Amino acid sequence: MVERILVVDDDVRLTTTIEAILKDAGYAPLVAHTAEDGLRLAIIREPDLALLDVMMPNMGGWELCRRLRDFSDLPIIFLTALSDVKDIVRGLEIGADDYLVKPFKRPELLARIKAHLRRVPESRVPPELVFGEGELVIDLMKRGVEVHGEAVELTPREFDLLATLARHSGRVLTKQELLRRAWGLEDEDAQDNLKPYIHYLRKKIEEDSASPRWILTARGVGYRFADA
Repeated sequence: MVERILVVDDDVRLTTTIEAILKDAGYAPLVAHTAEDGLRLAIIREPDLALLDVMMPNMGGWELCRRLRDFSDLPIIFLTALSDVKDIVRGLEIGADDYLVKPFKRPELLARIKAHLRRVPESRVPPELVFGEGELVIDLMKRGVEVHGEAVELTPREFDLLATLARHSGRVLTKQELLRRAWGLEDEDAQDNLKPYIHYLRKKIEEDSASPRWILTARGVGYRFADA
C-alpha cells in the first residue's frame, strides 16, 4: 500500500517541492495550504503521516496538531523555520513526534518520514469514545457529546478540555499538561482557568456535579478521567 503523506504549509513553492520529493520516493502526497483544509483532508483521506508548518494564518500549526491528536495517532512532523529550543519543546509537548527546521535536506526529510512510518501503531484513536456502555459518547471528529443519548452543547474550549481528558482516561494529567495539550498554554498563571472549566464540564456531563463519576480530581496534581 502506498502511504499517504499530508503536507500542510501556506508556502506554495515549498509544498510543490515537497510534493515532488514525496512522489519521487513513492509516497502519495496530500497537500493543503491552510490548517483548516489540512484538517478536512486528514478527516476525509486518513493520511499515514503529516508534515505541518507552524506559522500559518488563522488556525496555525500548533492548533492543527492538537486537533489531529483529537482523533488520530498518526505520526506528525513539524517542518518549520522556528528553530528556538522553546518552540521545539512546545511542538513535541503538544503532540508532535518530530521537529525538522527549515531549510531541510531531502535525505533527512525522507529518512525521518521512513523512520516514523515504521513505528506507526496498528490502531488509531477511534472516532468516538464511549464510556459507561454508551452513557457518555464523545465524537472526536464531529466534536459532539451525548449524555444518555441527549446532545450536550459545549464551547470549543470545553470540548478541547474534555477530549484531552477522555483520550487519556485512567491517567492523571497535571494541570500544566492539560493546559498544553488542550489549549496550548504554557503560562503557569493560566492554571487558574482550569478550575472553572472543570466546573462547567461537570455541570454539563455529570449526573451529580458535586460527586462526579467521570472527571475526577487528583488533589494537588491535576485531574483524571474515569476509564469505565
